[in-house]
Amino acid sequence: MPKVTFVNENRTVEVERGASLRYAALENDVPLYCMWFGLSKLANCHGNGLCWTDRVKVTPAASVSPRTVLEKAMVQFGQIRKDPTVRLACQIQVLDDCQVTTRCQPRP
Repeated sequence: MPKVTFVNENRTVEVERGASLRYAALENDVPLYCMWFGLSKLANCHGNGLCWTDRVKVTPAASVSPRTVLEKAMVQFGQIRKDPTVRLACQIQVLDDCQVTTRCQPRP
């Protein structure tokens, strides 16, 4: 089973191959939605790839599924960099061991 290391939280979890990175994070209390005053917690699209608030950096890029059509559109609209390691957690399937850096600050 692949291991996902959440860098900011200093936590490693095992997931089934093909598991959603979003669910792996949420089931292990890793915050993905962390905008001002918790607004993104309320305004997120619940994993449909429409709000773009669960951006993460995944390395190596080859350890997860390829970018989806929604993510490719985000690159075209300038919402995420062309950097292949910047992805949406809700659109990622974990295929192999990887490290994930969220945009949220670590909890004390």
